[in-house]
Amino acid sequence: MLKKTCMALLAVFALLCQVQARTANKQKPYRFTINLTNVKDDKVFVELLTPSITTANITYHLPKIIPGTYSEDDYGRYIEQFKAFDKKGKELAVNKSDVNSWTISNANQLYKLSYFVNDSFDDSVTKQVIFEPAGSNIQKDTNYVINNHCFLGYFDDMKQVPYEVTVLHPANIYGSTALTDVDNSPVSDRFVTETYNRIVDNPVMYSIPDTTVIKVANTDVLISVYSPNKKLNSKFLAQKLDTLLQAQGKYFGGKLPVDKYAFIMYFDDKPGYSGGQGALEHSYSSLYYFVEAEPEKVLPFFKDASAHEFFHIITPLTIHSDEIQYFDFNAPKMSEHLWFYEGSTEYHAQMVQGKYGIFSHEDLLNSFSKKITNSRKAYNDTLPFTVMSSEVLGKHKRQFGNVYQKGALINLCLDIKLLQLSQGKYGIMNLVRDLSGKYGINKGFKDSAFFDDIEKFTYPEIRQFLDTYVAGNRPLPLQEVLQLVGVDYKAEMETKDSAFSMGNVGMGFNPATARLKIQDTTGMNIVGRTLGYHPNDEIVALNGKEAGFSTFGNTVQQLYATAKAGDELAITVVRKNGDKEEQVILKAPMTKVPVIKQNVLTFTPNPTAEQLLVRNAWLKM
Repeated sequence: MLKKTCMALLAVFALLCQVQARTANKQKPYRFTINLTNVKDDKVFVELLTPSITTANITYHLPKIIPGTYSEDDYGRYIEQFKAFDKKGKELAVNKSDVNSWTISNANQLYKLSYFVNDSFDDSVTKQVIFEPAGSNIQKDTNYVINNHCFLGYFDDMKQVPYEVTVLHPANIYGSTALTDVDNSPVSDRFVTETYNRIVDNPVMYSIPDTTVIKVANTDVLISVYSPNKKLNSKFLAQKLDTLLQAQGKYFGGKLPVDKYAFIMYFDDKPGYSGGQGALEHSYSSLYYFVEAEPEKVLPFFKDASAHEFFHIITPLTIHSDEIQYFDFNAPKMSEHLWFYEGSTEYHAQMVQGKYGIFSHEDLLNSFSKKITNSRKAYNDTLPFTVMSSEVLGKHKRQFGNVYQKGALINLCLDIKLLQLSQGKYGIMNLVRDLSGKYGINKGFKDSAFFDDIEKFTYPEIRQFLDTYVAGNRPLPLQEVLQLVGVDYKAEMETKDSAFSMGNVGMGFNPATARLKIQDTTGMNIVGRTLGYHPNDEIVALNGKEAGFSTFGNTVQQLYATAKAGDELAITVVRKNGDKEEQVILKAPMTKVPVIKQNVLTFTPNPTAEQLLVRNAWLKM
């Protein structure tokens, strides 16, 4: 399953980096050169011909954090041999003021900076591992994942200056991106943007080209794939993604807010050090990291992540706060409205698949049922969402994943209540269009005024809902809201079914050993208690068969397919005993336990006329 998603799967971005300069800026641009033709020890040489500097001292920064990650990653850690020069090539004094910043003396003489960039994908040393879609990969002459925030920086108060970036590369590799290459050379690309935010918002992946383009409404959608063992290719993924993308085009009303979009997909032949899989969204593209597997096994995760990330062309591209419009990469102030940026995006990703027959209406209810369960089991249901959002980098960091669970449910309730109050004539997509018209790509809103804006376009009852359940601490009134569309809600329901169990424990991943580990034993059932799991046990084998991160699921399925009640279940784990590690075999009889379903949603068999009216407006195309 996806560890971060933005869904990262995620992980999950997503915040906007697309901004225009506040005023017309005639300042000499940053002129960067990234050299991929002379790579040594997985390090890339970067050179910058600087804009005009008039101050005696100035500080150059790489980001501490980037939009969409909600984690402090300190990209300056990967910079080496940082040097500053004047026009005559004389080296200027440089003081490294913190992990991400270099202060240059006699800056009014500054002409050029140079440094080497190491990649984050191979970082097995630090504990501060970067989620791969937000990081960098340097594989000489094979693959380069260029998230520009890993390679390019900015000077104090000069993020609004234009950027010109030239990438020198071997002739046989191609740079996949949503940016336009203004250089016709086969061995160099040149990208020009109006601001730092804009260049950071556009990753590039260099590899031997494997690309396919799909036309969706008015938009050219690029599918670019790197798969080291050729298990996946762009043509296959484009064919499988086409139905979803065409549905999303219809969901938008037949016109998308971008002319070009890029799905950039990196498939690894081993699990990454972060232990996560998923994506990071951008305004005009999304970058994916998955472990290579058979195509049909990858597809469910990929399609779900793609549905989510593509919808970020609405939020926060055309609807976002000033905190995003003028994002501070080293001391960010987080917006209060992750419930809208990530939550509405995840809600749309589910709704488009239910509305346009990619999965059934019953499957749609099941997807929301899982979100209710995940939200209430794993997160604080009484923490106001606005408070969580504004403090997501601090004390509420562990609550971030709830944006994909409760965040989607907030938007579910908002959509249904809007449709009920308008008698089926005005839903959440109508609100999105109105807010996009008021704001847009180049204009942010004030965080504190967002509820006021929504109320002006909708109803006082909607403002009361937002104040009570988003800014307030009360759990969502799911039973009451779902009744408006004739959906019955049961918090718990015991079925007549039973199934084999591995013990009902929470599992995590140890990137250092590439093993699954026992993370949570609080909900163990009788099987788990008999086995005797300990927290941090790492699973290595199941009934004698290897059961690593990538094979555990298949091994369990094969076991369940042939097992009989009473057969021996033997799980080999690595367990710490003081300073030593030892292998322990945990044993229990194969046992079927009752299946108890939680937060069950079903359609009312005989809805009233009012329920049916709102339900049809909610579910029909």
